[in-house]
Amino acid sequence: MIWIILQFIFLALPFVLPMALYKSKRRFMAKFYDVMARSAKARKLYAQVLLILLLLFHYVYTSGHPGEFGVVLSTIVCAMLSSAKRADRWLRWLLDRPRAFVIFALVAMVIGFMPHLYTTAVTIACILLAALFYPSVRVMSEYGDADKVAGWIRHPGTFAESYHDNRQVKPPYDADKGNAAYSHNPYNDKSSKKERV
Repeated sequence: MIWIILQFIFLALPFVLPMALYKSKRRFMAKFYDVMARSAKARKLYAQVLLILLLLFHYVYTSGHPGEFGVVLSTIVCAMLSSAKRADRWLRWLLDRPRAFVIFALVAMVIGFMPHLYTTAVTIACILLAALFYPSVRVMSEYGDADKVAGWIRHPGTFAESYHDNRQVKPPYDADKGNAAYSHNPYNDKSSKKERV
């Protein structure tokens, strides 16, 4: 019975934690954001804790379902996460590419209902959850700016907003609404539009 309860806890984590802590302006989350953006050791510890939780989930699952061969695929993913550099690269890649994040979330939802792939779905969901709270490249580059850091210390809520703001630096071509002064698109020039017509 305890194994079933632990499996439900692991299944609920990807839903409960983001609802409670995503873009949270609480003091302990501001400290978490600060440490994650500042320290490479903290990010390495974060990746190792993720790996330990995934291995604990695999242990719980195999204890309740002995002889299940579907655990092999997700165990390979866990073995690949044992490298801190690879885990860092994966978590950053997922965070900085929203389309890939959504695709992996959909894949996890679909394969969660396939026989023998439940552990792989939970593994992908936990990795996506970890990527949600991982600092983006933009936040880590802004952390070197003393004025921004001072503003974040004075107003921890702004740090939470900046930490989870994953806007791309380069705007899409139609973002300037045809204003040639701010356009990066050579086709937005009004004179070139007249020549093409």
